[in-house]
Amino acid sequence: MSLLKCKWVFKNFSLILITIILLSFSSASVLADRGLVISTSYPGIEGKAGETIDFPLKIENNTSDTQEVELKISSIPDKWEWNLQGNGRTVNKVIVDNDSSVNVSLGVSIPSDAKEGNYKIIVQAKGASISDSLTLDISLKELTKQDSKLTAEYPDLEGTPSTNFKYRVNLTNNSSTTQSYSLEANLPRGWQATFSPASSSEKIASISVDPNRNQGIDINIDPPDQVTAGEYTVPIVAKSAEETLKLDLKVIIKGTYDIELSTPTGKLSDTVYAGKEKGIKLAISNTGSTDLENVTLSSWEPNNWEVTFEPKEIDVLKAGETKEVIAKIKSDSKALVGDYVVRLTARTPEDSSTQEFRITVKTSTTWGIIGILIIVGLVVGLYYIFKKYGRR
Repeated sequence: MSLLKCKWVFKNFSLILITIILLSFSSASVLADRGLVISTSYPGIEGKAGETIDFPLKIENNTSDTQEVELKISSIPDKWEWNLQGNGRTVNKVIVDNDSSVNVSLGVSIPSDAKEGNYKIIVQAKGASISDSLTLDISLKELTKQDSKLTAEYPDLEGTPSTNFKYRVNLTNNSSTTQSYSLEANLPRGWQATFSPASSSEKIASISVDPNRNQGIDINIDPPDQVTAGEYTVPIVAKSAEETLKLDLKVIIKGTYDIELSTPTGKLSDTVYAGKEKGIKLAISNTGSTDLENVTLSSWEPNNWEVTFEPKEIDVLKAGETKEVIAKIKSDSKALVGDYVVRLTARTPEDSSTQEFRITVKTSTTWGIIGILIIVGLVVGLYYIFKKYGRR
């Protein structure tokens, strides 16, 4: 190798070595300047007035020593509120081990009257001779004003008169101030309704809702037991000093079928003379919530007895209605004195009712009188015979 070439190699090697040394010093300087780092994954966020925004913060200690780091907000818009949370508690300092990190959460509450615009918050972290700061950008855009509302996911419910209808209603306050709403249900006569906060058994007549917040309300509607089958609309009203919200709930009552056979007095016994007919008044009642059609009457009676009805059937028996039927019961002419059972039934395709009647058979008074007359005649005849022939 020539002397000239050796000098060229040595010169270039020296330049490379100097460059590496300079870069090393530069990197060390950078690391020294970034010994403490505060950061977040989302430093720029859009928000709205009245909202609370949470920023997850990470404090990194890149030094070789444990650092006690003081945290504070060095700049924040007027009337905005903030809170630093660590492990569920409010904090203002954290201990960060060397080459380690600690996570905290910054909550920022934006006033409900904040105007549209771009806002900055500066968070400062300061350790022993090292510090760092983080700028958070919050952009507030004017939202289209929305009316408050009263809504239900399932406004139509179906059941029987004995059902307790439970609705979950959402009350949304889209105004810029807290509203106190009085609650009212416009019910048909005999109905009842109660209001409770969602998932609570406490009964309320009014409720307060913060601005831009939603409140769940449970509404229990109880119809009367004898309500007629059909669809019923129940208007719900939530009224505050500034607005009145309305919602219609629908209660669909399914018909229940229930027929009852009895007598107007409730008496289920009577008497009849052998071979004679006796009319018994029956009360046929529809105690269900829907009309009954084609009500037929039938009976079971002892042998050689007869039972007929007047009328033989009822075309329509409305809910809650009672109609009178005459059951004509004729006993066997040879029936002995005593008690007998007759079963009477009122039946529809949907339901039936049966009652047992105790019928007491008596002998006819006519035969009693005839018997007495025969006995009297015999006595008179014997008296005459003894009087006429007794002295002979």
